[in-house]
Amino acid sequence: MTTNNHVHSNGLDVKLVSPRKGAKYSPNLYRWLTSPSNKHRTQTSRIYRDTTGDLWIGMIDNGDLIGTRLMAVLCNGAKATTFCFVGLKNLQEVADFWPRYVQNGRCAIDPEHTMYFIGDDTRWTVTGDTRNCLWCGGATQHLHRWTDTVQRQGWQTEKTEKEHT
Repeated sequence: MTTNNHVHSNGLDVKLVSPRKGAKYSPNLYRWLTSPSNKHRTQTSRIYRDTTGDLWIGMIDNGDLIGTRLMAVLCNGAKATTFCFVGLKNLQEVADFWPRYVQNGRCAIDPEHTMYFIGDDTRWTVTGDTRNCLWCGGATQHLHRWTDTVQRQGWQTEKTEKEHT
C-alpha cells in the first residue's frame, strides 16, 4: 500500500475533465471532485486498485485511505460518502490515471469497454455490425449473433376425473 504522510498534488487540472468538454467525462465524478465542502479533492484524489480489482478514489494518509469506492462516486456523485478506511490493505495506485482520464474520459475507468455508463449513447459510432469508441478512439467491437437452445421442464398438475365432471 502506498503511504503518504505528506499530501502531494495529483496533477489534475479539473477544468479539463468538465462534462461540458464532452460526454466522455463523468458528471458525477466531476461533481464529487469539485464538491464545495471538499475543495481539496481536485488536488489530492488519486485512484487505487485493491486485490480484487475494485477501484477506490481518495488519498492515503498515514497508511489509511480517506475516500470511497470509485463506483459509489460514479453512481452518486457529490452524495458519495467519504470514509477513513483503516487497514485497507494492498492498495496500489493506478499509474497515470488522471492523464489517461483527461485523454480518454471514462474509458480510463473501463479500458475493456464492457461497462455501461449514463450517456453511453454518445460513446459509439455504429456502422453495420461494427462499432468504434468515440471517447478514446481505441476500441472496435463487432456484433456477434448466436442462438441458444433452452431445454425446460416443470411439473404440472393433471386434472383428475372429479375435476372433469
